Amino acid sequence: MTLPDTKDKRFQVLNNKVKKKHGPSHDHEGPAMRISMSVPPKLLTEFDRAMKKAGYSDRSKAMQTVMHSFIDEYDWKVGNNQNGAGTLVLLYNNHTYNQDSAYTRTQHDYNDIISAVTHIHLDHENCLETIMVKGKIERIKELARKISENRGIKSLKVNFVALV
Repeated sequence: MTLPDTKDKRFQVLNNKVKKKHGPSHDHEGPAMRISMSVPPKLLTEFDRAMKKAGYSDRSKAMQTVMHSFIDEYDWKVGNNQNGAGTLVLLYNNHTYNQDSAYTRTQHDYNDIISAVTHIHLDHENCLETIMVKGKIERIKELARKISENRGIKSLKVNFVALV
């Protein structure tokens, strides 16, 4: 996909028409752009059904959410030098998981990206910990790998959003 040349007079005229018709966008990045796309009818029906179940009242907002999710997933896979934020959610057996000085040292080694940590006891054996992070994707991936090497981890989920 090639983006329009913003110096092209045709683009400036179209852009001004969009501005006048739709006004400024809510994300302060300039006017909202109107796009058109073709989709198979069954896909659109399924999208509309899912959109309504998720609580969206219009396709534009739902498509913006889908676009952000696509960007997040893509950036997580290939954008190691980009910045992002998210959480690492750990479920572990507190009798097996090595939550000793090595784990504390790991948290200190990554204090440049760790913003906060929460910990709750689910029952006698299981704990849930959430580590909130912000920084380079590569560092967040390193931290997740380092933590996943510990015994006793039952589940490690990374939730990531690109800083778009």
